[in-house]
Amino acid sequence: MSSFDLSRCLCAALAICAASCSSPSKKHPMTTQEMISADPLPLAKGAKWTYAVTVKRYDSEADKEVTKTLSWTTEVIDAKEANGVVAYRVKGWPTDLADFEGSGASGTPTASEKTLLRSGNNFLFGASSEPTLDGAEGWFSWPVLDGQKICPSAEMVYCWLVSSVETGYALSFYTGPDEQTFEIEPGTGISRYHYAHHGTTNEVEAKLVSYSKGGKR
Repeated sequence: MSSFDLSRCLCAALAICAASCSSPSKKHPMTTQEMISADPLPLAKGAKWTYAVTVKRYDSEADKEVTKTLSWTTEVIDAKEANGVVAYRVKGWPTDLADFEGSGASGTPTASEKTLLRSGNNFLFGASSEPTLDGAEGWFSWPVLDGQKICPSAEMVYCWLVSSVETGYALSFYTGPDEQTFEIEPGTGISRYHYAHHGTTNEVEAKLVSYSKGGKR
């Protein structure tokens, strides 16, 4: 084989290698600085998150545990702002998945409306649909830190516990009978929600399938 042919073969091999190396790869984890500068919960009117959900419940009629799958959508249906506070009216907040009408496999979750408040980098649950901090329950302030404990109020016994995960941070809340976890992926929002009741089986696993941005806040 001539040196010219050898060079052509080598170039072809390199081209094939480059093509295979350029195939889509796993998303690179964000650096701490990237997470801090990203929006942990990009709320905006029209924003929508769709989840693939698996629910495990006890069916009293069949006297056994049953598992069902469903699709769930969380959507910001309205936004109001006043005095530096933005109230986002959210339909289908993931916690609705823990409350079912009916029993066992026939049970169906109902999407209710919930108000999330944002004041700077502070996120809270509103007591009404208005942009006011009166009666609001604190959730978290961004950025959070691995190992951090966030107590909504001094009167509350239970607090949110923060842990780092590959895509961001997990906020977990444990009480005697229940536990729930929100995994927050900066720039995307809630990427996973998990709820479990200790006792009569009621467990929810919701994983994000798609996210679409809304309009202006």
